[in-house]
Amino acid sequence: MIAEIDHFMSYLQNEKNASPKTIEAYSRDLMQFGAFLCGETDASYEEYDMTVRKDDVPPADVTEADIRAFVEYVYDRGLTRSSIERKIAAIKSFFTFLLNRDLVLRDPSEKVLYPKREKRLPKFLYLNQVDELLGFERKSFIDYRDMAILQTFYSSGCRVSELASALLVDFDPEGGRLKVTGKGGDERIAFLTPGTVGSLREYLSERTARFGSADGPLFVNARGAGITERGIFGIVVKRSKAAGIFSRVSPHTLRHSFATELLDRGADIRAVQEMLGHKHLSTTQVYTHTTRDRLRKVYERFHPHSGRKKEE
Repeated sequence: MIAEIDHFMSYLQNEKNASPKTIEAYSRDLMQFGAFLCGETDASYEEYDMTVRKDDVPPADVTEADIRAFVEYVYDRGLTRSSIERKIAAIKSFFTFLLNRDLVLRDPSEKVLYPKREKRLPKFLYLNQVDELLGFERKSFIDYRDMAILQTFYSSGCRVSELASALLVDFDPEGGRLKVTGKGGDERIAFLTPGTVGSLREYLSERTARFGSADGPLFVNARGAGITERGIFGIVVKRSKAAGIFSRVSPHTLRHSFATELLDRGADIRAVQEMLGHKHLSTTQVYTHTTRDRLRKVYERFHPHSGRKKEE
């Protein structure tokens, strides 16, 4: 099965142009499934044997019962429904790939259903919380960089991967735009507010003074190398805690806040879809539920007949 997984990974990369994150996740999921079939249920991902072995199970020998047993196994380990759903998707895609190439005669995953997914509304920040997040004083290069990153997030609704991979040449200060590469290698233009452009200019000035002529990645770490997604995540968490925002705040929270504010103010949902880089409108529609929930809370707080006492 290991050899077939390798062929499938090459297919995802070279023919489907899948994102590196998808390829990595599917590879790990399928390796875990293969290890489970071989009886390895206690090893971490890093300990799975990635080479062809004598006890390797051929894909043609995999049954529907095997897949259901694996789903029950990961469920018992306490994985979230979304993680289990992704593992099932990886297995289904894998066997579809094999079936289309006549490497198996049947698809054992065909009747395996996805678990019902929890309905969770995206978390977002209110305007006063955004103001608090951006309220820190800028004294050092790190301060200017962090401000530029936070404002770019809230101004553009970009994904953390898009900001981490953005290059300096992608930034158009005169046009107030930033070219980013989204999922599947799709490029799009993200718009920036004048205030964000100003913050980026100040950051780049501080960067030039610190490291010399700037090129390469748009955002860099304290050593001048391109900043990682994990590094950006740490900045958001650090600055939100410093602002007294103790609820879970992540780069995606700022992306959610961007979308929620646009829809609250009457933006066309298809325009928001394009700005977020969503391929399907249904992905963007989750934010309409967020805005309705927000409006409901305002209604209950302020309408005299809502049954709830107005807070002072």
